[in-house]
Amino acid sequence: MSATQTTNLTRYPAGSIRELCTISWPIVLSSAAGYLMAVIDRLFLSHYSEAAFNACFAATQWYWNFFCTTAEIVLIAEVFVGQLNGAKRFREIGSAVWQMIWFCLLLYAIFIPISIWGAPLLVADNVAELGVPYLRILTLFIPIDCIGYCALGAFFVGRGETKIIPRVTIVSNLLNVVLDIPFIFGLKWGDTVLIPAGGVIGAAIATVVSQSLSALLLFGLFIRKSYRERYGTNRIALKPQFLGHCLKIGMPASLARFINSLGWAILTQVIAANVSTDDFQAYGISHSIYILFMFFNEGFSVGTRTICSNAMGAHQYHVVRRNCHAWVSLILIVMGITAIGMIFFPEPLIRSFLTQGDTALEITHTSAMLRWAWIAFALEFTFMNMMSMLIASGDTRFTMFVNTASFLCLSVVPTYIGVVYFGMTSILFWYSTLLDGSVRSLLFLKRYRSGRWMRHRII
Repeated sequence: MSATQTTNLTRYPAGSIRELCTISWPIVLSSAAGYLMAVIDRLFLSHYSEAAFNACFAATQWYWNFFCTTAEIVLIAEVFVGQLNGAKRFREIGSAVWQMIWFCLLLYAIFIPISIWGAPLLVADNVAELGVPYLRILTLFIPIDCIGYCALGAFFVGRGETKIIPRVTIVSNLLNVVLDIPFIFGLKWGDTVLIPAGGVIGAAIATVVSQSLSALLLFGLFIRKSYRERYGTNRIALKPQFLGHCLKIGMPASLARFINSLGWAILTQVIAANVSTDDFQAYGISHSIYILFMFFNEGFSVGTRTICSNAMGAHQYHVVRRNCHAWVSLILIVMGITAIGMIFFPEPLIRSFLTQGDTALEITHTSAMLRWAWIAFALEFTFMNMMSMLIASGDTRFTMFVNTASFLCLSVVPTYIGVVYFGMTSILFWYSTLLDGSVRSLLFLKRYRSGRWMRHRII
């Protein structure tokens, strides 16, 4: 079979920069809307109160820990969908997705206890009053979010049908913005209070309502007649052996993500407890602006995983190499775009999070963080695409080891020691992140050049 018969997901040459952009741009747009939703929550809360912003930022790190750990397992469905699609085994695709849907629902046995009893133990004491209820609400809806964004999203993305995702995401995010304003600040009609000001709780409610809508819309599309007939999306039976195989492939990457996000979550609580309020706010703002541009990294890495998994299902390894050349060519373009907001004109973005009483010193401090964050962003773009290619092949144990060891040893430990024992500011985190990103990029590059990833089989 030719590459055109087996791996082309678009009308462009398989693995080319045009195919990567065509596959990735809907995911880039969808991811941009998703990250924008998180940033808008923080932006609104920063104008509600500084305490609300800091509590939201601190608690969100735990939410991302739980969500990303679960998502990393569920997203392995994208690799199965891609490889099954590339191998022309279409009727098996629906069943693969359903295994991850069942897995998400089973996770309520974990997330309900975490929400009720775990949240008060996780958030730093100085932000716990507002951070704990925020975390409790978000945690309860993680399985629903993973069903929509990860399991059902994998069905569309893994086959290259990516345009549906941004449409659903944009609708969801528009709803979140519409709900954020009255739920955070309250709504009155004359002297009558229609919706009381909810602050962080209001922001959490707006988020979970919009995420649930997204999952519902994608599920409605997933079970429509044409997909039931071609892809078996009505094959809902739980298959323990198949689910176990999916979990075996996805667990190493999930474990690495868990350890990384756990380290970040703990580190955030440590920074919150050991630096000044202004320094922590600057750290929170720099991180918020950083994730505002993360849609580039996530979108193109998902595109890489989609193209490579389809290519590997068809045993067309030259497409994988061509894809690597494609995303390398995009680095300078992406870095030029992100430099506008992080290097050349960061002040308008920073000021959007500040009130009139804040000083120029805070702007200067945050700007300095963003300069280092911009370099870290370039490194993350590199290692995320390399990692996606390796995961698409099923080489998940190596990625687990590298991500875990590098992040803990080069990012978490140095930042913890510097902040706790030497009284350094939170900018140390960005210095450490640079070293971490450099090492991960080099190790993933070496693994790619070794060719060991070609020996893996998952279907």
